[in-house]
Amino acid sequence: MSQAPSLPSYAVLKKTLNTFQPNTHAAQIHGLLCGYLCRTAVDKTDNTWESYFPDIKKSKKIYHLLQEIIEISYRQLNEFSFEFYLILPTEKTNINIRSEALGLWCQGFLTGLDAERISHLQGQPGEVSEAIKDILEISEISFGDIAENEEDESAYLELVEYVRLSVLMIFQELKTSDLLTPEESHNKQVH
Repeated sequence: MSQAPSLPSYAVLKKTLNTFQPNTHAAQIHGLLCGYLCRTAVDKTDNTWESYFPDIKKSKKIYHLLQEIIEISYRQLNEFSFEFYLILPTEKTNINIRSEALGLWCQGFLTGLDAERISHLQGQPGEVSEAIKDILEISEISFGDIAENEEDESAYLELVEYVRLSVLMIFQELKTSDLLTPEESHNKQVH
């Protein structure tokens, strides 16, 4: 039995993306794609992720890499897999850089989820609304003055785990519930 493919490392994604679009942040791109997957959880035919990258088809290598990340992430989110992780710098990287990357991952996630969906979800009772609120706060994380100590390292790891589990939960909730935006509810009734 062959092992399921896994997500690329942060370093591999960063290096590959920089050949296509310098200064693109790998964590933010993975967050964006995961937000897109949560937003389109019930519509597997949606290809709007390509609109985030206007020239993506010019680079087959990047296009295929992002398509692979989408497919692997979708499978892991759909299966509520504990293999799902956020593409972030390794623990050997300075905690300030890792904290910045986590904030950028969350910003990307919120962009992929889209403002209308976020607004709608924030108005719903329950855990999804709370998770969205927390991810918004984490996306504004202040970095640059975090100490390299055990307490801050532990807090960082807890935030990463919280975001990871929140994204899994948000995907499952959007996939299986009626947390549709007013426009989607209307479109569903029309069809």
